[in-house]
Amino acid sequence: MRFMTDASRQDVITLGFVLGMAVVLGVVPWTPVSAQTGKAGPSQKTERGRFVSYKDGTLTIQANSVALLGNKLPENAKTLVWDHDKGGYKPASTAEALNQAKAGTWFVIQVAKDNSTIRIGSRKGETIGTFVSFKNDRLLILGKNLGESYVLKYGNNVHFNKFRDDVPIYESVDSGDYQRAAGALRTILANLKEGTVVTVPGEGDDNITRIDIGVAKK
Repeated sequence: MRFMTDASRQDVITLGFVLGMAVVLGVVPWTPVSAQTGKAGPSQKTERGRFVSYKDGTLTIQANSVALLGNKLPENAKTLVWDHDKGGYKPASTAEALNQAKAGTWFVIQVAKDNSTIRIGSRKGETIGTFVSFKNDRLLILGKNLGESYVLKYGNNVHFNKFRDDVPIYESVDSGDYQRAAGALRTILANLKEGTVVTVPGEGDDNITRIDIGVAKK
C-alpha cells in the first residue's frame, strides 16, 4: 500500500507537468507556415516610404531610414489614391496612378497572399507638443490638441520613430521666422530644453517632412 501511494503521487506530479506544458504551448503566439517551404513567415508584408519611380513593372520607393527599395508589383493589387478634396482614398488604375505619381509622394504597399493593396498619398497634418526627451534616436514630446481616440489609447505622450537623415530642422529665435538650423538634427534635438515647443509636420505614418523648434510669429 505504501509503494502504491508513493507511485500515485509521482503519477500526479508527472501528469501535472504534462498538463502545464500543454497549457503553455497553447498560448504561445503562432506564425503562419508556408505549405510549399514549411518555413515560418509573415502573412503580410508592409513597406512605407516615398515614391521614387515606376519603370518596367518595378516600383522603387525610399523607405524611412533605409536605402532605396525596388519591388516587382504583386499581380491584381488594388490601388487607392488619396483625394485631398474629399479627404479619403479612391480606387484607381495601378499603372495610371503610378505613372502620374510625383517623386516624394507618401506611399504604402501591403503585400498579402490573396489581397495586396497600394496606397498613394495621404492626409497632411502636423503634431505639436513640448519637448520631453530624445533618446536612442527617438523623439518624445507631450502632445497638445491630440484627438480623443489617440489620448484614450496612448495618452499625451507622442513617440516618433528614427528620423531620416535628410529631414530638415528649422528654428524660431525670439519668435522670429523659422530659419534652417545649423548643425546635425540629432545633435540639436539631444540638446533641447524640456518644455520647448516642437512642431512635426508630416504626411502619412512616419513620413516627416520637417521639424520646427519654437513658435514663430504669425
